[in-house]
Amino acid sequence: MHYQTHLDWTKSLIERRLANIKAGSRNESASLDDYQQAIFDCSSSTAELGSAEALAAHARMNSDPLLEEMAELHAGMMVKSIIERLSIPLLTLGEASDEPIPAALTLFMQECHQPERLAALGQRIIEAQGDLGPRGLSEEKSMMADTFQQFADEVVAPLAEQIHREDQIIPDTILEGLKSLGCFGLSVPEQYGGLLPNDKEDTLGMIVVTEELSRVSLGGAGSLITRPEILARAIMEGGTLEQKAYWLPGIASGETLCAVAITEPDFGSDVASMKLRATQTEDGWILDGAKTWSTFAGKANVLLTLARTDSNPSLGHKGLSLFLVEKPSTDDHAFEVKQSSGGKLTGKAIDTVGYRGMHSYQLFFDQFLVPHTHVIGEGQGLGRGFYFTMR
Repeated sequence: MHYQTHLDWTKSLIERRLANIKAGSRNESASLDDYQQAIFDCSSSTAELGSAEALAAHARMNSDPLLEEMAELHAGMMVKSIIERLSIPLLTLGEASDEPIPAALTLFMQECHQPERLAALGQRIIEAQGDLGPRGLSEEKSMMADTFQQFADEVVAPLAEQIHREDQIIPDTILEGLKSLGCFGLSVPEQYGGLLPNDKEDTLGMIVVTEELSRVSLGGAGSLITRPEILARAIMEGGTLEQKAYWLPGIASGETLCAVAITEPDFGSDVASMKLRATQTEDGWILDGAKTWSTFAGKANVLLTLARTDSNPSLGHKGLSLFLVEKPSTDDHAFEVKQSSGGKLTGKAIDTVGYRGMHSYQLFFDQFLVPHTHVIGEGQGLGRGFYFTMR
């Protein structure tokens, strides 16, 4: 694998960036929020490098020319992405100039982005009918992949175009089928009715299923598992025993459909700057503010919502908590939930291109009451919403 040197150089670039972040964060006047973007960039780069190294190892193990070509081109793309992201001068880290890039590495990136070479690879994959050989899966995961591949071909594929062209919500035919296959329990431990082992992490099942469903339609099926996974992991990380026992079985069965309300109109996914306000009262917490790009929020029964429970802006990410906001499920492109206390939650679907079926919503909370029991971790979870979200 002649490009291992390039991967090694890229890895050292990430390590140098991390070293600079650590050195800067030791400054007494610095805080984690000052380095949020830099840390995010290093995290993204580490994930991309990991994918390049994994595909290279897989190709090397199988000695397949097609896989080897894919691995090399993928490595070139990931290295280029990482260098472009990390070579920008990071003034907050005291860096004044770009990292010098070896000439051989520059040539490698150029070669991996040649249109003719990419087109030739695409043609080879077409001729192989998408068969890229062994995937390195265990017998259990191979059976799981085969099961969901069949479901995707027989149930999702015939409906995918109609869902997209008519901007429909995912039909019950798909949802009920995925429930019966245990799809929503892939990130819930067995003790709570899911398929995840009680004693260890296992994200591969979720990845395999997501891949098979996304092959025929991302918005019509493939993205469904992401929301229950995020919610389940947040509850497992910070929830009380009572919250785990109450919420996780419903998530695993698919009876509790989930959406995530993190992103805000003015701040995107800049978690530390979130402004949705939560005010504590005798009856619970009053939520006021807006969220956007909350995918599946209409159909969902519960919204995992990040809000600011401490009004001190200097606390940044430390002033946030996670709420479980219950609401009626609807297939409509717009909804309104009114409470007897006068609170209101409204949602409106955002027109999207190429990603339909789940619908992404603009949300507005107006004096919306959430019980004390619906704060993840309850009293112990206040101010820890950022950490549960990252989990």
